[in-house]
Amino acid sequence: MTRTSLKAGMSLLKSVSFWLTLCMILTCILDASGQGLANIILIRLNPLLEALLHDPVYSGWLSDKHAFVTNSYFIPLRFPAYLLSIVMAAIIGAAVDLLIYGMKRGMARRGHPRSTS
Repeated sequence: MTRTSLKAGMSLLKSVSFWLTLCMILTCILDASGQGLANIILIRLNPLLEALLHDPVYSGWLSDKHAFVTNSYFIPLRFPAYLLSIVMAAIIGAAVDLLIYGMKRGMARRGHPRSTS
């Protein structure tokens, strides 16, 4: 393993997009296995998924129409809903990473010392 690849691997572990995407993948796995709390996290913390689930055009594509109950917190999801959640987590994480990078770069231009984290 070269020094460059080791440094790239360490920067990946420091990125928000990596950890947010990993957490979303684990949440999707937990939801698919029947954990109710994971379902609440998937739907309530993703405003795009929640809006699409309540749209009649997309609700059948993302959830099981026969088991869909609007009063229930536990909505059986299909694979496209999991994929959408993972992609949204990666996009949000990348946006946060870009904000952090921009803030660090702006601080460096103003003469503040770089943080070692």
